[in-house]
Amino acid sequence: MLTRKDAGALRSLGLATVHDYWLTSLSAGEPFYEGEVLAYFDGRMVTLSAFPLRDCAPPADEALRGAARRWVSGRKAEAVLFVGPRPVRNLLGRDSGLRLIARAHRPVTSAELLIDCHDRHAEARSRRRCRLGLAAGMRLRTRAGGMVSAQHFALIEKFYRLRHLSSFLADVSFTLPALLRSRRVYLVEAWDGRRLAGFVMMHRPFDAAVVATFLFHDHLTEGVSDLLYHGMLTHARGLGARYVNVGASPTRGQYDFKLKWGGLPLVPPYHCTVWARGHLGRRNHISWGPRLVGL
Repeated sequence: MLTRKDAGALRSLGLATVHDYWLTSLSAGEPFYEGEVLAYFDGRMVTLSAFPLRDCAPPADEALRGAARRWVSGRKAEAVLFVGPRPVRNLLGRDSGLRLIARAHRPVTSAELLIDCHDRHAEARSRRRCRLGLAAGMRLRTRAGGMVSAQHFALIEKFYRLRHLSSFLADVSFTLPALLRSRRVYLVEAWDGRRLAGFVMMHRPFDAAVVATFLFHDHLTEGVSDLLYHGMLTHARGLGARYVNVGASPTRGQYDFKLKWGGLPLVPPYHCTVWARGHLGRRNHISWGPRLVGL
């Protein structure tokens, strides 16, 4: 598990969502930071990250190969999920007992975009968008997580009903209850009278950045996403953060929306490979929750 020193390094130098061990561990397992390699282990699959901490060099290929060998031979991992900004050749040899079952290089929209909360242009744009939303009769409310209303659940279900169920969305569904109830998560809500038009969840795992986890809205109220972004950036500035990590984008439209708000691709698109044996080699489960119920 993480030592206090490891946790401090991730908090002070983390930027990518994979560095957010509190959130990532909900789906990927127990966090470890050994040498220069961040890993998560759920008892069967280990996730290895090659994304470097802020202002640090990425892990060397040999360090990643060594970590993969140790997890497979010493800790008996049945599967290895590697994620990083570039591929690593021969991460595992043929003698490892694992075979390569998946490989993907994600498109440019998988870059994680970060918005500078203190950029003057972004701040002016935020105020302008806020005035438009407030003029339309909406109001913002920000609070810590806890009990949530039926309207929150209804917006989440509508979000899922309108989308194809990907492995990522299935994974997210297992973490949502914990996030909604956590007091370390902030809910920025847009209300149109007594009707909840949308909300975004965010928390601050890093000294430099707040991470926006998920945004849900009714797909009916014009300007609600802009109003939520304004509220998110305002609250992040109040917390003393420099950036808001608004994450990767499943569509080009969402990517362009984040660019409009001044998003910077500070975490590049990722490459991933999956190695596995036995049952995990026959079914490609990238996380604990969906694997648990056989999705």
